Amino acid sequence: MIRFFLVLSVAALAIAGIMMVAIRLTWIDALPSFFYRTILFLMFATFVVFRYLYKADKSGFFVQLYLLTMAVKFIAYGVFNVIVIREDPAGAASNVAFFIFSYLVFTALEVVFLYRKISHAHRP
Repeated sequence: MIRFFLVLSVAALAIAGIMMVAIRLTWIDALPSFFYRTILFLMFATFVVFRYLYKADKSGFFVQLYLLTMAVKFIAYGVFNVIVIREDPAGAASNVAFFIFSYLVFTALEVVFLYRKISHAHRP
């Protein structure tokens, strides 16, 4: 669990570093206006969902639980993005693009760590 949090933190720092490099190389003009809030929100949500799924021991129930958490995350993430768009309509495209990029990174980490746990649990 601590390892996942550390990897999640390193990923957040790597995303921030990539964004700083993108600014330095003038690929983008500035950070999205919801940059820090997006990273913190996604880190928190990903860690909470991972922790909940990691503690779920019933393997038959795991798939349904994972699908439920995905549905809840999509609703919460949709609400977050609607708030971001309403707060900063001019920066909506950069904020949503950054959100999607960060979401993909954090979700990939979550899936990798959950897969490792599930695959070890089913070994004979």
